[in-house]
Amino acid sequence: MRRALVCVILLAAVAAAAVSVTAEGPVFERFLAADRPADRAIMAYLERERNGTASSRDLAELGVLLVGKGFPEDAEDYFEKALKLDKKNVDAAYRLGLVRQRMGKNLGAVRAYRKVIKMRPGYAPARFMLALVEERSGRRSRAIYDYAKAYKHMPELADPARNPLVLDSRLQAEAQLLRYRREIGANTLKVTPIDPDAVKLMMEVRPQPPAPPAAAPAAQAPVAKATPAPPAPAPTPRPAPRTVVAPTAAPVTVTPAGPPTVIRQAVPATAVPAPSPAPGGGPAFGAPRPTPTPKS
Repeated sequence: MRRALVCVILLAAVAAAAVSVTAEGPVFERFLAADRPADRAIMAYLERERNGTASSRDLAELGVLLVGKGFPEDAEDYFEKALKLDKKNVDAAYRLGLVRQRMGKNLGAVRAYRKVIKMRPGYAPARFMLALVEERSGRRSRAIYDYAKAYKHMPELADPARNPLVLDSRLQAEAQLLRYRREIGANTLKVTPIDPDAVKLMMEVRPQPPAPPAAAPAAQAPVAKATPAPPAPAPTPRPAPRTVVAPTAAPVTVTPAGPPTVIRQAVPATAVPAPSPAPGGGPAFGAPRPTPTPKS
């Protein structure tokens, strides 16, 4: 009973110590020394990360240094952080696959290598390492296909003197046979031209230089649709001005003056009223005056 209690107390103390170390920083920091150049580089990259100024490449370089220091798990974390900052960091993805493969995480390594090949299909080292992981996982046909693909882009990978990992593979005979069928065999069965002289003459023909591109028409500003104005009231018609024609003066004939001619017109009796008697016994108004009798 007492032994069990002592074990529990010891485990609690170890857990508390681990929590305190983790709270202070990563475990590998306890093994850094300022007198070693690689350790100084690790400290400098850590300082950038804590200040928030570390780039994706900085974090990837930190992971590489930690692998050399003997901390692959911490290196894996920093490679993943580098890919979070830049998803197209091919170097970080490839090294992440290598670290996972070293730790026996084959499935994680396959995902990393496929990510590299998706971003850069001609990356032969990633294709070769992918084939090696697939061979160890029992995927023979897929591994043979990827070996042949890797040798197509970089034939020196098949040379054990340059790539000793080839010696770890048992599928190299099948991979080389597939490569022969695809590349060497296809190059051996050449298709020659029917008339080599005619083809040679066509090779000497030089194409005409392309015509200069026509100037693009100037972009016209969009014409704004004018809002129709309200109809103006019709003008009030004015009367046409009258043309006054001056009468033509007729020639005037001057006749010598003579006694005026008195024209007497007979007036009917009915038209002339009867004279009324004037007041005071005088002659009536309108009555003919009496002719005076000359005196004798």
